[in-house]
Amino acid sequence: MTIFSEYSLWFTPLCIAIGVAIAFFLYKNDHKLTDAPLWVRRLLFALRAFVISFVLFLLLGPCIEFWKRTIEKPTIVLLHDNSKSIVITKDSTYYKTKYLSDYQDFVKKLQEKYQIANYLFDETTLSANDITFEGTGTNISSALQDIATRYYQQNIGAIVVATDGIYNAGENPKYATTEFASTPIYTIALGDTTQGCDNMISNVLHNNIAFRDNPFLFRISIESHALKNTKSIVTVSENDKVLFKTTVSPNNEHYFTTIDCQLTSKEVGKKKYTIHIEYHDQEINAENNTYICAVDVLESKQKIGIFYESIHPDIAAIHRAIESNKNYECELICLSDNKNFSIRDYNCCILVGLPSAYGKGKTIFSDAIQANVPCLLLYNQATELETVQAQNISVRISNNKKAFDESKPNCNNDFPLFVLDETCKNLLAQVPPLLVPFGSYSVSEQTRTLCYQTIGDIATERPLITFSTCNNVKLGLILGEGLWRWRLYDHKINGSFDAFDALVNKCIAYLAISERKELFSVNCESVFHENQDVTCTTELYDKTFEPVPDQTISFVITNENGKEYPFTFSPNDKFYQLRAGKFPEGTYQYKAATIVDGKELVKKGSFFVLPQQIEYKQLQANHALLQNISEQTGGIMVHPNELDSLLQHIQTNTNIVAVSHTKKERNTLLNMPLILLMLLLAASAEWFLRKYYATY
Repeated sequence: MTIFSEYSLWFTPLCIAIGVAIAFFLYKNDHKLTDAPLWVRRLLFALRAFVISFVLFLLLGPCIEFWKRTIEKPTIVLLHDNSKSIVITKDSTYYKTKYLSDYQDFVKKLQEKYQIANYLFDETTLSANDITFEGTGTNISSALQDIATRYYQQNIGAIVVATDGIYNAGENPKYATTEFASTPIYTIALGDTTQGCDNMISNVLHNNIAFRDNPFLFRISIESHALKNTKSIVTVSENDKVLFKTTVSPNNEHYFTTIDCQLTSKEVGKKKYTIHIEYHDQEINAENNTYICAVDVLESKQKIGIFYESIHPDIAAIHRAIESNKNYECELICLSDNKNFSIRDYNCCILVGLPSAYGKGKTIFSDAIQANVPCLLLYNQATELETVQAQNISVRISNNKKAFDESKPNCNNDFPLFVLDETCKNLLAQVPPLLVPFGSYSVSEQTRTLCYQTIGDIATERPLITFSTCNNVKLGLILGEGLWRWRLYDHKINGSFDAFDALVNKCIAYLAISERKELFSVNCESVFHENQDVTCTTELYDKTFEPVPDQTISFVITNENGKEYPFTFSPNDKFYQLRAGKFPEGTYQYKAATIVDGKELVKKGSFFVLPQQIEYKQLQANHALLQNISEQTGGIMVHPNELDSLLQHIQTNTNIVAVSHTKKERNTLLNMPLILLMLLLAASAEWFLRKYYATY
């Protein structure tokens, strides 16, 4: 134990001297205590000197530093799979009754000797609630990584994972075991490893957006197990109307095939399609015989024009990204070729390095704005900023003087216009920097910024990718040169161009799809899954198109049976947002309403909630994976009827022991109740003795 203070301990003798001096002068000429016994006067002198000296000593800020030893009992972490795949098979009754009873007994016996941390997991790690087997996905690796984070540097004696080994989210769980090099992972092998008789629609590839009178494709992947030479009818329907019908006849016990179905819609709107393969009585599961998906049918195919004056690698990158989307028709126009064209023929114009300082390139931007054609401006060193800013755009750069910075993107998580998936966000977090104009940036309130600039390691408020309007025409700005590097980098880290192409097509989709500028608008996805929260945002403007803050906006969701779910939007900076939670499968109508200047503004729409069916795609338990996980970490795999054996193995594991921790702690004397109590008793004793003997 060590004593030290904020001020030098050499002041301690001075504190004692002051305390003794004050006590001496107080009691030297105290005539009230003349008749008191000598020992009383001496005691009173000592108590007063002690109290004053110690109080002065406490003003020095004395602390005590000491070593504290604690014993940490081992914790057994229990992770139990709560997903549907456990009870889809023929043993569902056993797992819902006898197995649950045996597992609860196993947990109670563990609690007699160890600390227990009980968790459930499906697509996420949950708290220890009752096991219901209702999870719509399985992410074993995420559960293990979550435990590694929660119990970092704690005494985990062992981890017990009860699952069927089927995972449909996250990485392979065997790679997540590296965090537990010294912790055994015991696995309880649930489920059935035999492949039963089953017809299954394993996957359907389709476009989320299609165009009226244009064919769109469904690529249907089908698996048939133990149904050799048994014919099955496959249908594609819309509202119980069969649009496509074919037959599959497996020629072996494990049959895989792909069917292409091409449909055309003559009506605009959200369409829900049901793909179904015939169910046979001997099948173990009927849920995976049906697949439901949705397509948003729009008015017509969008025509995109890419305009430029000189060759630049960004042109090819953007062109190939747009070409990857069959919903767009993309055309390259070089202004220096003097080719005749009409700007009004395009749903969106992409201007690369334009407007320029002369010729057609100088007026192309203003021509597009006058023709009410949305534009996406890709900045490069040939761009004439003065010509751009002459159109009164929402982003202005002053003091540029043709100077440049290198900037990486920093995603805006509150961007309201459209949603980027995780692959796009991950790409933007890693891409090389773009060459951006240097200067002083000013941004209007109507601007919606997708990515800000990060210069070096400093995140700034300067926009890098932003959207606004110019004379009520949609305008997108990418204020950086070098997008071709992003596309190549996407291929380097992901093996494809999909993330970059998706980013470009999201931007184009927002700009190209025409919509009338309105004072009140609602942005809501067309499709949600039953394990997703229904979310949407709204924008509200006054007659001058200035955002209206702190307005009450009601939102009512109505299901197919007419039941209403009322909500209210929460204001968030320049827009309003709502997270309504999860909804069951079905078709829903919504109505958003608010009152501005005594006038009611209303927006109506609809969305689908589709079933999450990944738990039905694979029903054959993967016990080999569980065996591998246990062997890697020094544990064992047991079956549900061997829980007593698992309990004995854990209890006899000599590595699962309590751990002693010694750590240095520091405490000030002022924080110690015993010190304060001692001072109080000393002062109280002096007061009592003075009162008693002064009146003796």
